[in-house]
Amino acid sequence: MLQLTLSRAARKSGRQSRAAGWSVGVLALALVCAPLSVRTQAAQTPGTNPPAESACELLTARGQVEVLVTGSAQWKSAKGEQPLRLGDRLRTGKQSQATVRLSDSSVLRVNELTTLEIQPPQQQGRKPLVDLKSGSVYFFSREKPEDVQFRTPVVVGAIRGTEFHVEVAESGDTQVALLDGEIQLGNEQGQVVLRSGEQASATKGQAPRKTAVIDALGVIQWCLYYPAVLDADELNLSADEQQAYGESLKAYRSGDLLQALSAFPQDRPPASDAGRVYLAALHLAVGQVRQAEALLSSPASGATGGQVARLAAALRTLIAAVKFQSASATSHQPSTLSATECLAESYAHQSRSQLDAALKAARAAVAKSPSFGFGWVRVAELEFSFGRVAEAEAALEKGLHLSPRNAQGLAVKGFLVSSRNRIGEALARFDRAIAADGALGNAWLGRGLCRIAQATKFPLVYPRAWEEGRKDLQVAATLEPNRALLRSYLGKAWAIAGRPALAEKDLRLAKQLDPNDPTAWLYSALLNQQRNRINEAVRDLEKSKELNDNRSLFRSQLLLDQDRAVRSANLASAYRDAGMSDVSVREAARAVNADYANYSAHLFLAESYDALRDPKRFNLRYETPQISELLVANLLAPVGAGNLSQHISQQDYARLFSGNHVGVSSANEYFSNGDWVHSGSQYGTFGTTSYALDSAYRSENGQRPNNDLERLNVSLQVKQQLTPQDSVYLQAAYYDGESGDIAQYYDQRRASTGLRVTERQEPNLFLGYHHEWAPGIHTLFLAGRLDDTLTVDDPGAVPLFLRQVKGAVTRVITPPLFALNYRSEFEAYTTELQQIWQMPAHTVIVGGRYQVGWNDTASTLSRPLTGTVTDQDIHTDLERLSVYGYYQWQILEPLRLTAGLSYDSLTFPRNIDTSPITGEQENKDHVSPKVGLVFTPWKDASLRALYTRSLGGLFFDQSIRLEPTQLAGFNQAFRSLIPESAVGIVPGTEFETAAVGFDQKFSTGTYLGVEAELLTSNGGRTVGVLTNSSFFPVPDSPSGTRQSLDFEEKSLLVTVNQLIDRDWSVGARYRISDADLQGRFVDVPLTATGVDQINQDVEATLQQVSLFVVFNHPCGFFSQFHSMWTAQSNRGYAGGLPGDDFWQQHVYVGYRFPKRQAEIRLGLLNLTDQDYKLNPLNLYAELPRERTLAVSFKLNF
Repeated sequence: MLQLTLSRAARKSGRQSRAAGWSVGVLALALVCAPLSVRTQAAQTPGTNPPAESACELLTARGQVEVLVTGSAQWKSAKGEQPLRLGDRLRTGKQSQATVRLSDSSVLRVNELTTLEIQPPQQQGRKPLVDLKSGSVYFFSREKPEDVQFRTPVVVGAIRGTEFHVEVAESGDTQVALLDGEIQLGNEQGQVVLRSGEQASATKGQAPRKTAVIDALGVIQWCLYYPAVLDADELNLSADEQQAYGESLKAYRSGDLLQALSAFPQDRPPASDAGRVYLAALHLAVGQVRQAEALLSSPASGATGGQVARLAAALRTLIAAVKFQSASATSHQPSTLSATECLAESYAHQSRSQLDAALKAARAAVAKSPSFGFGWVRVAELEFSFGRVAEAEAALEKGLHLSPRNAQGLAVKGFLVSSRNRIGEALARFDRAIAADGALGNAWLGRGLCRIAQATKFPLVYPRAWEEGRKDLQVAATLEPNRALLRSYLGKAWAIAGRPALAEKDLRLAKQLDPNDPTAWLYSALLNQQRNRINEAVRDLEKSKELNDNRSLFRSQLLLDQDRAVRSANLASAYRDAGMSDVSVREAARAVNADYANYSAHLFLAESYDALRDPKRFNLRYETPQISELLVANLLAPVGAGNLSQHISQQDYARLFSGNHVGVSSANEYFSNGDWVHSGSQYGTFGTTSYALDSAYRSENGQRPNNDLERLNVSLQVKQQLTPQDSVYLQAAYYDGESGDIAQYYDQRRASTGLRVTERQEPNLFLGYHHEWAPGIHTLFLAGRLDDTLTVDDPGAVPLFLRQVKGAVTRVITPPLFALNYRSEFEAYTTELQQIWQMPAHTVIVGGRYQVGWNDTASTLSRPLTGTVTDQDIHTDLERLSVYGYYQWQILEPLRLTAGLSYDSLTFPRNIDTSPITGEQENKDHVSPKVGLVFTPWKDASLRALYTRSLGGLFFDQSIRLEPTQLAGFNQAFRSLIPESAVGIVPGTEFETAAVGFDQKFSTGTYLGVEAELLTSNGGRTVGVLTNSSFFPVPDSPSGTRQSLDFEEKSLLVTVNQLIDRDWSVGARYRISDADLQGRFVDVPLTATGVDQINQDVEATLQQVSLFVVFNHPCGFFSQFHSMWTAQSNRGYAGGLPGDDFWQQHVYVGYRFPKRQAEIRLGLLNLTDQDYKLNPLNLYAELPRERTLAVSFKLNF
């Protein structure tokens, strides 16, 4: 029905509920699920007991409900929110029901024709005893075992469980059906213990005995919710009937079903088929399905083609839909269906997961009968289920104008208003819905969630709002105990309240009530992950993802794709906790493919790429995808849905109750060599504003002389929700770094001992805007100012000297004793506009980016004897225009194709990086085709392929982008491909990527992945050189010479991972990478002496095998053992470059505190104290060169 998704309520993955900030998805989901109530749920939390003078409270009263106050002899009419004292009696009349709160954790649903008494507890400290004289009740208890007891004329029950149904006949004979938990029944003749799913009967003078196993749905079917579908105008009642039923019909058309039933003349049974159909519809309103079916049997035996008989058939269709039973399809043409038939068909289509057809049928109903208020409310519900808030509001306005007392319509209005973040107004709407029909579970659910929203947003103003909200959620669950989804929310609420045992219980019940609903599995996974049950979390998330499309009952296909993305993002997080990093990255990529606008998936990809980045930020291959994905995630993320901080790796990818909050996170790691890494964040949400103040500090002594590094990052990010569809994002980032020579070297002795580098960015500024036109349709805008100041002082600079004779280069020399003083000031401005259209089988992304900037570069080369050789101060410009388009098409269920095309026009300086520099500019125009494919040949298997081309930039300007970074699970955006440690910076490089991969997950918890990738980089640059201005071989004139750099990297990756039992995971990873670099100084003749020393035709092959074992215990203890074999061979180097072959082992132990609010970890790295020599032509993560102790502490609350 209306669910904008539990995951949206939780994570607000974007859609219009996303703007509500906290739970519009929960609201919409529950609202839509209500008519098909066999599968749904609620939420709850602990509280305090009511005062003794009002031991209980009558929450709702439907129809004739009376109370006999203790000490009085007269029964008086009762109303909702009336206190009940010890000794008071309660009774319900025919077609009447009541709801009683026995305590903060126990609620009683009272059926018609029931009499009970609230008696004092038999022991001090226990809850009041319920003495059931006659009738039937449904108990929903979360008290401690035996805190609640009940009594009937023939038996006494001690409750050791949670939920059960009791029915007492006039004779006193008792039937007890236990849905969950345990009950001990006893009398003077004996006793019996019932467990979940069992039933017992008790008769006067006999011991209670067990009977047949129960059908839970059959026992409590009087709790089911049946929406109104009958258009009373189509009954064609006689004039006499219209007069007799006048008050009832007036109430019915106004939407007040209870008043309509109450006003129906009790002394005049309907004599016509039309009257019986009308009364049957009224009986359904209070769950009296047996009476309704009996009334419908008469028209069914008449002429099947008659109007009244067709209306009766429509009501039977509704009953079948609510019970998820098959119903015979109508034989009438759609154009001939009445409004009643169309509305009943709408629910039937929904029960068959045909949401589009359900909306079409509802629209047909109001087209047939424009004054049909129930039809307009139904249209509003379904429009909301597609996330179309404006359309839902328009339909609901008509519905409530025609039926102002329609309780379901009032509840829908409450959900819609809450999606606009107007919580106070929403509460008033839900109060009106409860007043109209106190047994409407959605109204209690909505009010409970709104109260929780108040508690989270304004805890000082509403100190009891959380408790009151929890009570409302429990009432909702009691009113409709067979709704699995409500159970799932209840479990989530218990988890948030710190009651994991109760959370686990309700999530288990939700799975039992509806094994096909993925909600409970998702929440169970989140709970297990918080409790350090990583493997169980993985299995639950995989099950939730497998069941995702079953929610097509309440969700459009587009929103189902968004749900699948949320599950994949959370699953990726669980895989990472289990040590399966490669599997986690692939899962996050699947999330982006399923729903490109899912911010959680982009956030996880950003974290994954950040883990691949060089901690020293020297080799820059993965800078572009990491920064780009983080920008996209923060633009798409709704206020309050997550943390803007880029330092909190344990993001909550699916949340339920979010609101105003303030948090602090801190991560510190200290190494025995004196290195220290710190990151911290202070973040929060207040109403429609979220912010994060981040800092990151890194201090390294290095692993050789002059290898030190000190770096500080500080950033402030603010996200402001302007309207439910519009938000703005602001970021200011400051960077300050200083280091020695931090490049990687094969021989550590070749590193510079005097080089000093400083870099500042003060600040970089970004302004972003996000507008959501409708679910799946987004506009993103980003503008930014980039600032960077770089200084280099190198007393041992070695420039390239090309000795010339008569203008021809005859010799290449690298003369010593030069000193370099270099300063670069870079400023640029960037703007980008992107439009996203998502449809059930299609996604289109188009955008354009424009960047303009300039660089002031000063460079001085000097020698001790000759003084200044070159002194340059040059101004250069940067300009880039990029346009792109991507089209993703789900051709068939197993086949997804992506095609893209981008055009780049780049103007950049030829050389402002290697001294002597030049002011010359270069322009490149580049068209880049892109193709991706994902094919699922069978369950849990995926074949992926990719081919892309792209164009690099100058500096980090190319990383400030919103254009998609990955296709088919492969990265297609690079800052560079050739490691900077090998060649430095190469501006304007052309990249080409081809890749193929196969992934398979087995039911045994085994994960296999194979990827082959070919990365090609073709670039050219001008290299600063010195030449001689005279016959004498003295390097005294600045110049430049062209260099071409062609790089090719072929790699094969094989991963195998295995989950073992509850706590263990093991894995193996093999990667072989072959890097081939051809560098030519094209203007230097091959006959020149020494040219072989600068031209390159080299190759390096790196093989690595990683083996790991991870142990995670639910108590919080975890450990990991990691062993890595590395072997490298090199070819083409002058004088030879021997390879290396070595093993390193690392071991970690640690403890995670409850809810992961803190973590302590000790690690011993490089156990065998193994040093190594690796050629940086192969990109690799730097390893410790000696045995090192690492101690880390994380804090997040």
